[in-house]
Amino acid sequence: MMRAAVCGVVITFHPKIDVLENLAKVRPQLQGMVIVDNGSSPQELAPFYEASARLGFTIIENGENLGIAAALNTGIRWAQSHDFSWVALFDQDSTVEAGLIEKMLAYYAEQPDQAKVAIVVPRYIDRKSGAEMPLLHDKDGKIMVVRTSGSLMPVSVFDHTGWFLEDFVIDQVDYEYCLRLGTLGYKIIACRQATLIHSLGERQRHRVLGLFNIITTHHNAKRRYYITRNRVRMIQLYWKQYPAYCLDLLALTAKDTFKILLVEKPRFTKMKNSVAGLRDALLNRMGKTVEL
Repeated sequence: MMRAAVCGVVITFHPKIDVLENLAKVRPQLQGMVIVDNGSSPQELAPFYEASARLGFTIIENGENLGIAAALNTGIRWAQSHDFSWVALFDQDSTVEAGLIEKMLAYYAEQPDQAKVAIVVPRYIDRKSGAEMPLLHDKDGKIMVVRTSGSLMPVSVFDHTGWFLEDFVIDQVDYEYCLRLGTLGYKIIACRQATLIHSLGERQRHRVLGLFNIITTHHNAKRRYYITRNRVRMIQLYWKQYPAYCLDLLALTAKDTFKILLVEKPRFTKMKNSVAGLRDALLNRMGKTVEL
């Protein structure tokens, strides 16, 4: 099998110096790599510029936090303009294991209907617990949605499916794209021979009234606006094609509201932003309306 030209696209946001370790591990598996940064300071980026010549990657600075969708699109368009045939998307906290890209390409090559494969993903292992993170399947056993980090995608697919929705800014960006793929007849496949170590974020367990546990993510108040708005927008877009998924999304939003009222702080600000997100979704007011 000829070695495909794969460009890694890594999105950074106030990266710590240990992110360079992740970049050093993935870079030898790629033919090119571009870092798209969402508004980090010159001091934060200085070690990355120093390492760029040694590791061989390009840095694109957005100058501000334009959101994950805009950053991904910028990186993919850069790869497209430099004639790469594949992109491998990563966030700054993901750590690859040896042979990840090669194994996923080999798995793709085994597929009888390659033209309909839009995303190849590895197994995801939670960095904190060491447990495998399950993928969401529909009733027919097909993978419905996957997180962006670790996704290996043919660049040509974006000519047929469109780009990540920049109006979403952050939250549900990856899941919206996956559902869109499904409506267009594309599919997502998982290569179990490839492994990515991934961070779920900081989750906290609360004991309420000594009776039951509540696990919370404690997203900040600004994120709560986008989480609520974009979930509602997803329901508006896909309730006909994916009614069960949208019902689950509605239930998840209700549970999050309950958790905020019970244990999260600042309770009032988070609820205020959640209500604002609901309002703006109903008014179709998208884009970056709350500063990140």
